Amino acid sequence: MAFVRKSEKRVQVSSDFEELSTPEDLIAFASKKGLETNPINISELAILLGIQVRYQPMQGEESGSLKKDKKTGDWIMTVNSLHHPHRQRFTIAHEIAHRVRHAANSDTFEDATFFRNGDSNWMEAEANSFAATLLMPSEDFEYYIENVSSTVESIAMHFKVSSHAVRIRAKSLGYEGHNL
Repeated sequence: MAFVRKSEKRVQVSSDFEELSTPEDLIAFASKKGLETNPINISELAILLGIQVRYQPMQGEESGSLKKDKKTGDWIMTVNSLHHPHRQRFTIAHEIAHRVRHAANSDTFEDATFFRNGDSNWMEAEANSFAATLLMPSEDFEYYIENVSSTVESIAMHFKVSSHAVRIRAKSLGYEGHNL
């Protein structure tokens, strides 16, 4: 058996978004442009970033896609219109992450499932983490738990995300327990 060196993750942030490469950068940008940021108006943020957002029914568990139109150079995001609005918000944030973080590496992203299994590649994992941070910034998340409510359902309703996304975000921020 031979040992093979794992390739390092090489991300080249799109030159269009060098100054907007983190969720915190995007939140500051949204605030500066007058968008609501707690919770963030994610669909308006996508539009401000020059991404066309389309809603249409998609097959099976397909959540969304992001593709660069080869003729116009425009970025077009498609979101599954059959999914719950909270899942759609996560999809939009996830696709924004691909546009900001991975567009220099690829011009097509098709996302079938979020958080479902460990078979995700590093770009999908990074897009999920980026989306969770964009939708549930740590300071806002912690403030809500300490001052408003620590129930998963309440947090999910406030940030307009799924209970599952709240649990994963809570775990990533070091919280334990079913009721946070």
